[in-house]
Amino acid sequence: MNRIDAALDPVLIADAYARPVYRDDRHDVRVGDVIELLQAAGMRVFIVGGAPRDWLVGQPGNDIDLCVDAAADDALLRLREAYPAIDGVRMHNQRFGVLRWGDEASGGVDINMLRSWKDIRNDDMWTTTFVPRADLVEDAQMRDFSVNAFYYDCRDNALLDPLGCGIDDVQAKTLRLITHHRVLDTSYRTSFRILQFLSRGYAATDSVLAHLEQRADRDIQGMGERIHRWIPNHLHLEDAQRAQFRRRLYAHAREPASLAVLDSHFQRNPLMDGSTPTAAASFRRVFQAGLTDADGQLLGGTEVLHLVPHRGRLFASLSYKLNDYRPDDPNNGAQIAVLDRADGDWRLAHAYERVHWRTTLESVTFTRDGHGRALDAPVSLLLAAPSDSRGHVYVDSFDDDAGAWTRTHLGSGDGVASTRSFFIHRDTATGQERVFAGTAPTGIFSGVYDPDVPGRIRWDETAELSGYTRRPMSFTRCNGHLYVSIKPDIYRRIDGPTPQWEKVYTIPHPLVVPSSGFRGLSTVPDPNGSGEVLLAALEGDLCRVVRIDPNDGFRETLELDVIDFLHQQWGTRPTYAVAAYDDFTPVADAHGGAPRLLCGLGATYSTQLDTHPADAWVTDAWYLIRDPDGPRYTLGRVDDPQAPGTADLVAARTFAASPFAPDMMYVGGYDPNAKRCRQTAWVFSVSADAALAEWKR
Repeated sequence: MNRIDAALDPVLIADAYARPVYRDDRHDVRVGDVIELLQAAGMRVFIVGGAPRDWLVGQPGNDIDLCVDAAADDALLRLREAYPAIDGVRMHNQRFGVLRWGDEASGGVDINMLRSWKDIRNDDMWTTTFVPRADLVEDAQMRDFSVNAFYYDCRDNALLDPLGCGIDDVQAKTLRLITHHRVLDTSYRTSFRILQFLSRGYAATDSVLAHLEQRADRDIQGMGERIHRWIPNHLHLEDAQRAQFRRRLYAHAREPASLAVLDSHFQRNPLMDGSTPTAAASFRRVFQAGLTDADGQLLGGTEVLHLVPHRGRLFASLSYKLNDYRPDDPNNGAQIAVLDRADGDWRLAHAYERVHWRTTLESVTFTRDGHGRALDAPVSLLLAAPSDSRGHVYVDSFDDDAGAWTRTHLGSGDGVASTRSFFIHRDTATGQERVFAGTAPTGIFSGVYDPDVPGRIRWDETAELSGYTRRPMSFTRCNGHLYVSIKPDIYRRIDGPTPQWEKVYTIPHPLVVPSSGFRGLSTVPDPNGSGEVLLAALEGDLCRVVRIDPNDGFRETLELDVIDFLHQQWGTRPTYAVAAYDDFTPVADAHGGAPRLLCGLGATYSTQLDTHPADAWVTDAWYLIRDPDGPRYTLGRVDDPQAPGTADLVAARTFAASPFAPDMMYVGGYDPNAKRCRQTAWVFSVSADAALAEWKR
């Protein structure tokens, strides 16, 4: 058992013992009286949860909860024997072993018996009758976070940390999910608890982020009508934190049924909007290529290809496409830069040779091993895939703990090789969780998590899909199926032990040569019914955003003619446009409702469309904002009035939520557009509210 040597303020503990539990004209029962009574009956008594956590940071505990190695019924019997004139039972759940005893004015005290997840029957915690246990580790695994799994032993006056990670997490204000999967599988409150603590300023670990990604919709829908009781009873936050909680909740509600649950509650409770809004933080340039890090390494690049939050840090892929090298420049190609905190300095995390002029970057999270079995804890890996002028396809995996990269060679082909996209998908037939790499020209490769191989991904030796000539631009999962866009087609994967890919859609009109076909392939709720539909942006002289419905023969619906839209907005008509360079990025709306989607936008007035246009590109960084109500599109623009030269931003290529602060995000970009340039890559920070603000002439 991990005993914490940290000195606790005895005044805080004495204050907890002195808290009133029940008061009337004849009685004045305190927490210490209850502890003494239960100990005299031979019970081991612990103060658990939030109070010990607060003591560690020098704060009084708001709630004093007790845990005993006996049944709650036994505790109630002792209380009735000692105080026969008091009817102090405010709540008693015999099956779960919890008792709240005291008076309403004092608040009472909760007494829980120690429990074990091993007692769960039929995979249903709520119909299980638990029995008293004595193992603190198993009881801790019934709880939610490491910062709530402390046990103050009232007999030995010692603070215990059964899982051994709580003290570090309290000091770092880190939120680590410790709940056993058998408890998670039958509980719906975990996502709400996570967002409650994130709104208090805790930093999420991989397990927390993975839970939100995979289970938030399930938790919201499972909570259902109970949300009307849970939020008022549990969400004791300041107004600004309540607004953050609401924003985060909507941001993780992806399914229409989840949004309906939230709308039902927040429309009844408009005060959950929180405090009076403050002015939104405008765009602020936080990176410009050409700076030197603390180790003297030059961070350059012509464009920021990807911004990727990963394990509490922000990584940036710096492309050297069409870089105008000088004789004294370092002999490097693409770089990966990292920002460790919002007010920190960028530093070099990895550098490639010049044959690798750009690299795709993505963070992927595994929850299952190669056999489809659940991992003890989710594992997040940062993957990079550099373009290679010699035709080799590589994937590099970053070991965060060792700070080292491991390279895997997937194959080689003729000409230039590149990997444009990564995606995680769980095979609906085998249960395997696989990461997919969309490479050209060698094919689409997939792999499974294997901690025993270098890089921790066991890649298949042969491609699942090959024979195409253009880049796989993006993957998405829609109605449980995996899709990929490769000009001029969309393919769907048929899951199983011997998977196959089928062509399900072909763009029905000719495309100009430089067009990449569909970019930003994504999934959105069907606005006309149930289920999901595909969303994609077509690059070129016919640039448009369309929905494609797999449930209706892959029928295409035009959402936005981008060329016409820009003509209306700007007063002049572009000849060619790029929308959704990489993807559509969801951003929560502060006023509730479904998230809006952001995608970068570039446009030119050039008449030379037989190759990628090199002239007449709009020099501002514009982007589209998709409001699902309608849907309706508006324009946004990266604009920093405090920094000169923002007219040369050209393209907002990538958006990412801030890993450091709620309601903030980052945007990065530039595009050489067939012209040599130098040190033009940039990154701005901005509040979500400012990013969603509509540009008007």
